[in-house]
Amino acid sequence: MSAEQHMQISEGSNPAHYQAALVSAALSSGVGQSDADLDQAATTAGLRPPALAASREAVRAALQSPVDFMDVTDSPDAVVGGNDIGQAVFDAASELRPLVVIDHRGHPVVMVPQAVEGPA
Repeated sequence: MSAEQHMQISEGSNPAHYQAALVSAALSSGVGQSDADLDQAATTAGLRPPALAASREAVRAALQSPVDFMDVTDSPDAVVGGNDIGQAVFDAASELRPLVVIDHRGHPVVMVPQAVEGPA
């Protein structure tokens, strides 16, 4: 995602997409998870640093507990069990927060839930 696209993402009006963009920026830059690290990742990606504690918490949760269907990551906090994976996906969807999924090559993929308005 380009810096121009990131600048169009608002933390206030579209928190899930903002958080997903920040997760992606943090993964791409390889920074840690401190407030300063997240601010740096945001700025580098053309985002405003997160103003809401909820955004920082959602980003940290996604970074700390990736979902690993193939059990290929070295992360000790990765979610690898079938029921645990289902719960992690359900929680992310329910809370409208991003989720990091490790693909079959061991690469992180950021997924963002998008609520659908109208008849289900």
